[in-house]
Amino acid sequence: GHLILNSIVFVLMHVQLAKPPSATNKTMHRILGRVSFLCLTVGTVCAVWLASEHDPVTAYGGALSKYGFWFMSACVYSCAVMGVLAIRGGNAASHRVWMIRFAGSMWGAFWIFRIMLLVTGPIFRDYESVSLLLSIWLSAPLGILLAEIIRKKLEKRAQTRGVPPLS
Repeated sequence: GHLILNSIVFVLMHVQLAKPPSATNKTMHRILGRVSFLCLTVGTVCAVWLASEHDPVTAYGGALSKYGFWFMSACVYSCAVMGVLAIRGGNAASHRVWMIRFAGSMWGAFWIFRIMLLVTGPIFRDYESVSLLLSIWLSAPLGILLAEIIRKKLEKRAQTRGVPPLS
């Protein structure tokens, strides 16, 4: 469930960001958003459930990996929830900001997680689970931070061209 549903979310997230709502696709954007959020909710529940079984696995870091994956899930899911709450409150600008952060958390949980393992694995090869725990705990927040930096740079660039800011 986690792999399939979060993979669907990963694809839909890019579609949603690439085609923001307009007069012609507003309904489709809304439908895809709802499908994505439903898949994310079930996929995240599956991820939390999987992580809850990490206590006895010392190679993964035991309880620290369980809590780290729960933290990763909270980072991803909370950004999505904030985006949903923003749009339900009628604030499209805040919705877009939170959805960009959500995309960053997803990219972090997937790509930064793996890049960190590649970089820190050889460095901490003599210390069981350190590389994995660093990746687990830091990847999603780093993804959010990176998305926020990119969003602000793009917003600043747009302002220099006379486009009003998102937030």
